[in-house]
Order: sequence, then C-alpha cells, then structure tokens
Amino acid sequence: MIGVVENMAAFALPDGTVMDLFGSGGGARVAEALSSSGDEVPLLASIPLSPALRTGGDTGVPVVIGEPSDAAAQAIAQLATHLAARGRGLAGRSLPVTLR
Repeated sequence: MIGVVENMAAFALPDGTVMDLFGSGGGARVAEALSSSGDEVPLLASIPLSPALRTGGDTGVPVVIGEPSDAAAQAIAQLATHLAARGRGLAGRSLPVTLR
C-alpha cells in the first residue's frame, strides 16, 4: 500500500482552540499530486502536533503506550489499524514523482 501520512497537523489547545501552525490541507494536496490516472494515492492520516508525541519520542516511550488518550496517539493507532487491514495494491508501481 502507498499513501500519504501528514505529520505536524493542527492540534487542539486545552481551551478547545485549534491551532494550525503550518497551514492546512498539505497532506491532501500531496496525495492528490501523487495520484495518477486511476491509481489513487490516499491521505491515510493526519497526525496532529502533540507535546506527548514529542515527549514520547525523546524518552523512547511510544505515545500510543505512554499517552494512549492523546490525539496523536489515537491518530497513529487508527492509522495502524487501517494499514493492517489493507493489502499492498500499489506495491512496486512507479509514481509520477521527479526529484529536484
């Protein structure tokens, strides 16, 4: 399977305000650009910025274990479940990508 995983997506502050530090829609735009005639490259997940994710990376404790209720942990767990259930439909196929 091939697809796009957007990292550093918007995150929710404790007061519920959503902060989009790097803009929005970038993952979807990349997925669209990589899609070619009939071969969709889906946006598989958007992983939000998360202090717990950063802390887990620094300490070596995956956020899905250390802080499973964190939004990033939930997005990663959903991505893993999704990937485990899918085949490898585009494995070995060329994508319309050129290196700069």
